[in-house]
Amino acid sequence: MKNDKFFLEKNGLKLHYKINGEGKPIILLNSAFADLRIWSKVEESLSQKYKVIQLDFRYSGETEQDDSEYSLFGDLDCLINELELSKVNLIGLSAGGHTALEYAIKYPSKVDKIFIISTGLFGVDEDQKKVERMKSFQLALYSGDVEEASRIWTKMWLLGENREEDSLSSDKVVLFKEITKHNLLNGVNYKMPKFLEPPVNVSLGELEKEVFHMIGSLDYNDVFNSSEIFRENIKNYQELKVNCAHIIPFDLPELLVERVINFIK
Repeated sequence: MKNDKFFLEKNGLKLHYKINGEGKPIILLNSAFADLRIWSKVEESLSQKYKVIQLDFRYSGETEQDDSEYSLFGDLDCLINELELSKVNLIGLSAGGHTALEYAIKYPSKVDKIFIISTGLFGVDEDQKKVERMKSFQLALYSGDVEEASRIWTKMWLLGENREEDSLSSDKVVLFKEITKHNLLNGVNYKMPKFLEPPVNVSLGELEKEVFHMIGSLDYNDVFNSSEIFRENIKNYQELKVNCAHIIPFDLPELLVERVINFIK
C-alpha cells in the first residue's frame, strides 16, 4: 500500500488519515498544532518495513472540525476499529505521546508497544522559561498575529531556549513555521478534548506494556520532570536523551527511526 489517503467518518465528522507500507501496524500521533508533515522523514523510512498509519487529530491537517465533545484516544480507537487492527504499536510526539499512554491504559489488549517522544504530564512543575514564552505566544495568537505566534512556537519547540535559528537548516525552520501557522489557523475555534479519567498521572502503574521515551537534552524541564514520574511508575520503561529540543522527528529523524526499529522488532 503506497501513500493512500483516507477519511474516516465519525458522527458526521471526517477524520483524515494516511496509510503507507506493509507489515506490523504502527500509528504515528502528532504533537499540538502539527499535521502529518511533522513525520515526513520518519514515515518514509519506517514504511519500508512496517504499515505506517498517520492520523490528523481534530483541528489539524485535513481533518474537519466541529464543536462536539471528543477525546483523542476515542478518535484513535475509532480509527483502529475501522481498520480492523487487533494490535498496534503507538508512536506519539508530545501530546501524541500522552494520547498513546491514554489509549494503552484504556485499551491494553489493543496495544503492543508504546514509543513516546518529548512527552509530558499534566500537573508537573513547569519550566518558568516555558511559562513566559507561552504568555507571549498566547498574546500574539489572541491578537491575531499568527506570524509572530508561529515564530514563538518554533523557538520554543523546534529550536529550544539555547539554540538560534541558524543552528538548523533553513528548510526545516521554514517548514516547521509553515506547519505551525497552518494548524494555528485550523484551530481558531479549538475545543479541548476530554482526557482519560482517572488521569494518566495516577494510572501509569496499570501499564504492563513496554514504553520507550526519547527526550531532547535542550527541551524544557516539564519533560524531564515527567520522565522522573515515568521511571518511578512504569514497570517496563526505557529512556534515551539525545542532543536536540522537543521536535525530534524533525531534528533527528534517522536516529529516531533506528531506535523505533530496534524497539519494535
